[in-house]
Amino acid sequence: MRPRDLLHYLEDAESRRKGVRVWILLVLAWSLTRSLVVAKVFDAYGLNPRIYFAIDFLSSIPYAYASAQSLLSYIDKKPNKSIAWGLLTIVMFYLPDLYIVFAAKHVPPTTYLGFVLVLAIFSGLAYSQWKEKRR
Repeated sequence: MRPRDLLHYLEDAESRRKGVRVWILLVLAWSLTRSLVVAKVFDAYGLNPRIYFAIDFLSSIPYAYASAQSLLSYIDKKPNKSIAWGLLTIVMFYLPDLYIVFAAKHVPPTTYLGFVLVLAIFSGLAYSQWKEKRR
């Protein structure tokens, strides 16, 4: 689906509701997958996988909703609302990662380097998608 087709699809209120629900489900699935990987990598360094999962899963719902609302507000040409939702999106996106930074102990620099690289890649992808949608 081309971006132009997606924008046309999102003009309908029912399509928007379906799109938001699908997006929330995808984000929750990603949260579960990410939690399993983080538990495997950081468990040896004092990170409690259950606490991480709770933070990640519970922040995923507002993240998914806020990111969807930010996009929809932008499409509706409501820049102030889009920015407000975007700021909430950013906070919810990084919240689980902050737990890793503060809770993990004696993590080898190479593990942190891998963590930072993955975070940078996903942040870059999110930024490029946001930038593409602005055109």
